[in-house]
Amino acid sequence: WTVLMRSVQSHCYRLPLPFVGRGLVNAGLLGRRALHSSRSAQIASRLRLRMMVQRLRSIRRLCGNPETNKASSSAKRTSKGGFINWYLHQLDVRPMLTKSITSALIGGSGDIMCQLFVEGHSVDWVRNGKFTFLGLVLVGPTLHNWFGFLFRLAPKTDTRSIMIRLTLDQTIFASVFNVVMFSAVQALDGTPEKIPATLDREWWPAMKANWQLWLPANFINFGFVPLRFQVLFANGVALIWNTYLSMAAHR
Repeated sequence: WTVLMRSVQSHCYRLPLPFVGRGLVNAGLLGRRALHSSRSAQIASRLRLRMMVQRLRSIRRLCGNPETNKASSSAKRTSKGGFINWYLHQLDVRPMLTKSITSALIGGSGDIMCQLFVEGHSVDWVRNGKFTFLGLVLVGPTLHNWFGFLFRLAPKTDTRSIMIRLTLDQTIFASVFNVVMFSAVQALDGTPEKIPATLDREWWPAMKANWQLWLPANFINFGFVPLRFQVLFANGVALIWNTYLSMAAHR
């Protein structure tokens, strides 16, 4: 063992000094380059991370909260002015109240048309107020919830979904709602005892007239009109329908 160690030491001592010096210099350069490249990699990764965070923040500012975006876009639309933009804004922020007020105005207008052009006498404003009141508290909220239920039940716009909504609307809803409407008019007129006679006389003719008007109207409504405008479309058609209902309930 002693002889082997001396042999190794003698061979190491025989190495030339320039060779040893170059090795040390090269080792130092390699160490510095490795250190520099490590620091550069750390700096580059920090820059990439910072840029990623900035991009995420910008995306968050652009996207934001959906409800906030909806309100802000609606406010921007309203700020441009015009009754239509204001009405659309009200449909976004107060859907049931807006539809109820619209139903009240159209119900009252239908009664005025009935009194002036069908019955041919001056307007009875007490009677008109009752019809307007029914539009506000009965027709508007009922249609808002009913159309929402039908849309949740059959949300698609294919023929099958449209026929499901139309069948339910023109059988179950129309038959019940006509009974409620005739009864409410007689109750507000202070003659609840006339409800059975009115229903016996007017319900079936009202159903036939209902199918003639509302079957094509609601086929268009359910198939082509967006949900938030369906009550508005129905109220437009109801201007004719309320004229008929007012006449049928008071004759």
